[in-house]
Amino acid sequence: MPPGVPESTDAPRPTLSVVVPAYNEEESIAECLGRLVAQPEITEIVVVDNNSTDRSRQIVDSLALEHTRIHVVTEPRQGLVFARNRGLDAATGDLIARIDADTRVGPTWAQTIIDFFTADTARSWSALCGRGEAYGVPLAGRFDRWKIRVHPLGRRQAHRAVTEIPVLYGSNMVLRREVWATIRTRVSMRRDIFEDVDMGLCVTESGGRNAFLASLTVGVSSRRMETGVMSFVTYMSFLPRTFALHRRVALAAGTALVYVPALTVVHAMRLVAIRLYDVETGRFSTSPRQLASDRVLP
Repeated sequence: MPPGVPESTDAPRPTLSVVVPAYNEEESIAECLGRLVAQPEITEIVVVDNNSTDRSRQIVDSLALEHTRIHVVTEPRQGLVFARNRGLDAATGDLIARIDADTRVGPTWAQTIIDFFTADTARSWSALCGRGEAYGVPLAGRFDRWKIRVHPLGRRQAHRAVTEIPVLYGSNMVLRREVWATIRTRVSMRRDIFEDVDMGLCVTESGGRNAFLASLTVGVSSRRMETGVMSFVTYMSFLPRTFALHRRVALAAGTALVYVPALTVVHAMRLVAIRLYDVETGRFSTSPRQLASDRVLP
């Protein structure tokens, strides 16, 4: 058990559902689900097909035939917020985790989540999230440390195993099922905000508490990091807009005036490194490679 987390008790262990929204994820969905089905602590895996036009649905359907814990549902309304809601509504576990289709969970990820909430006999925590570390990019750890330093919430969680934060991280987050029922009608359905940050703020505004567990780390795709600078700025503008939506004036100003500009500089430097990095050889090259088209907005 990580430092700062109460020791486990004889309390009943909660069941865990994992929701995976998916739109055109044929390159990553198989590995994502493979890592989930390898963890028996997970009761069910709900994959939400959000109008995929590639082989994502076929891959998931094939895996569902092999693993009965995988359930596939469809959401015809395009957008992450709609797919997310469809999956969270369909989940039956006491705890509902939500990750992205390109998230790579570690082998003890589910056990860590269940241990955390089992030990929380006082039900002090409504939701939980952890970190995400990019895979397949050069100097990933160094860029992550810079990002934490400039983040307005970063210093609060730098040296503590468990701490309270106002937001959640969508690639690696968990809610109690009754908490989702409470905030279900409060969450915004706008597609120009960060829906995970919005969910976290809705939790706190309804009287709940969000925990950040430093040891709960997953791998996340570098695709967003490979987008052009202007597309990246457009995407990151969602963050201060989300805080403004919740009238968190100080956080909106801090992210707009400090965090987003600083992170844009980091992104531009990282983009140069990524273009010169050969993923297959793990070495830098003198010939910049052509990056894929910009990641679609959620």
